[in-house]
Amino acid sequence: MSSALLDAIARRDYPAVLQHARQRAEWSQTELARRLRFHPSVISRMEARRRRMENVVTLRRLAEALQLPESAFGLEGHEGVATGRIDPGSSRVGSKPALEEDDVRRRSFLKAGGVAVGAAVTGALAAEAATATSAALPDPAVVLTAQLSDVLIGARASNGSGLPTAGLTRALAAARASFGKSDFLALANQLPALVRTAEAVQDAGATAQAYTLVTRALVKLRPAGLEWISADRAVRAAEAAGQPLILAEAERMLSGVCRRAGDHDRAGTLVVQAAERLTLDGRDPRHLLLHASLLCTGGYSAARAGDGARARDLLTEAAATANRLDGAEAARARANLLSHRVSVEQLLGEPGAALQHARTAWGVRFPDVEREGRYLVDLAAVQLQLGQPGPAYSTLLAAERRAPGEVNTRAAVRTIIDALLDQNRAAVPGIRDLAARVHVLA
Repeated sequence: MSSALLDAIARRDYPAVLQHARQRAEWSQTELARRLRFHPSVISRMEARRRRMENVVTLRRLAEALQLPESAFGLEGHEGVATGRIDPGSSRVGSKPALEEDDVRRRSFLKAGGVAVGAAVTGALAAEAATATSAALPDPAVVLTAQLSDVLIGARASNGSGLPTAGLTRALAAARASFGKSDFLALANQLPALVRTAEAVQDAGATAQAYTLVTRALVKLRPAGLEWISADRAVRAAEAAGQPLILAEAERMLSGVCRRAGDHDRAGTLVVQAAERLTLDGRDPRHLLLHASLLCTGGYSAARAGDGARARDLLTEAAATANRLDGAEAARARANLLSHRVSVEQLLGEPGAALQHARTAWGVRFPDVEREGRYLVDLAAVQLQLGQPGPAYSTLLAAERRAPGEVNTRAAVRTIIDALLDQNRAAVPGIRDLAARVHVLA
């Protein structure tokens, strides 16, 4: 895109967006009107700001014809917004004009379950600007696999090599921060030394937390077997440490690994038993926070197994626990609960219910970039399930803006992009560029 077109999109100057995009296509106003079967004066009046650009159907058709994302004209995913395919019967000369929405109704089209339109537009701009540089970056999934393979199936630590012992706590915090920012390339460099040092100094608690973090990174990728090794080592080290919170978190990750392998019964049993061992008298909010997280994980596992009643019951219990929390812990629990409610309904084949939950996202503060990025990716999967490839693509752009590492690494993103590549190109312009950025296409 030209700098003038990008600037017009950023300013939400839709007449200017129309004019610059038309000129980019080397079409006259009459030619564009002919292609869309509009009256010849329609395009002229829009560009001259004598016709309000409010009609959603018209804006969708303009975006498709001009090979722009719908967000370029202020549109995003909504169950009432089509996916960008032209309806030959709409907006023809001589036909009854489509109903114009008032400002309040139109604004409702500018959100996709809590994704602000500015996020997707800015995401599109950032994505385009980052294409050249991101294409040169290594695939985080490949780097993580290579780096962690050396740790998990290479020689185990037997001496004091690695990080200084005094820096172990700081290193754990730094690695968690990288994970929270979805900076998986940095995490791939941090984890090997962290694991080796924790093992070398025989700190069971630190070792368990390090291996749990390794597992959390590996489950972002397609199953390869390494996650079984790290999850098992995390649980064994946590049992040796005798610390309930560390053990419960390690078992939560082992549950996820079992779920990915199809062992849903074991996955559910692990988290429920771990939740029952926590102390819920309220004196330590960390127990309540982890209890809610374990129940959410259990709900997700039940949904994977197709047990909708069990999944929703567990999420209801998680909500009851979250309601006992205050402050930052409450915000974290509610964000986690929202994300799981969206993904659970999507798994159960109820994308409409998932979107209803997503509409409450405006009141949720995500605790970090990773959780927000994960939520947006799950929302894109919902939109794709609803038959909305255009909105799904826009939501992935928003996710790329907020959490580029999550989009560039997570296997679920690559699955969505594979599906979008099969869609009508006009519905998802730019999808091949996004696919290249996230290493789906070479």
